[in-house]
Amino acid sequence: MAKPYYQVPFDFTRFFKKKELKKLTLRDSISQFISVIITTYLEEYSNDEKFGSEIWETDFDLLVNANVLKERIKYSLKNQISTYEKRLDYIDLDVELMESLSEKSQNVRLKKYLYITITGTIIKTDEPFRFTGDYYLAPLSYK
Repeated sequence: MAKPYYQVPFDFTRFFKKKELKKLTLRDSISQFISVIITTYLEEYSNDEKFGSEIWETDFDLLVNANVLKERIKYSLKNQISTYEKRLDYIDLDVELMESLSEKSQNVRLKKYLYITITGTIIKTDEPFRFTGDYYLAPLSYK
């Protein structure tokens, strides 16, 4: 029987009522775990302080060249995904640094975000895998 993959966060209401928890496909489970790697900052997870992403180390580093920042994040993420997501092989990663303006209030906010694309092969099924996600960095605000 195949090992079940569960959606995080758990629905504890269903758990305590002894109802079945929402299950994920292998592909969705891998995507969910990659998202956890990306959104966890280094040293946040006390059982393994190397787990996480260097993105949040560079969050307020405004003096770094955008290309240097992208390459640093790309290298870090590829290393982390290769280390922690053992269900993927032939991992390739693309990181784009984007900006968007928000003028919903009196202040104009410039938000930088990363558009991350990860491709690879699911080892168990030998199927191609693709993950995309947007992750906002520190918003800048000005009048």
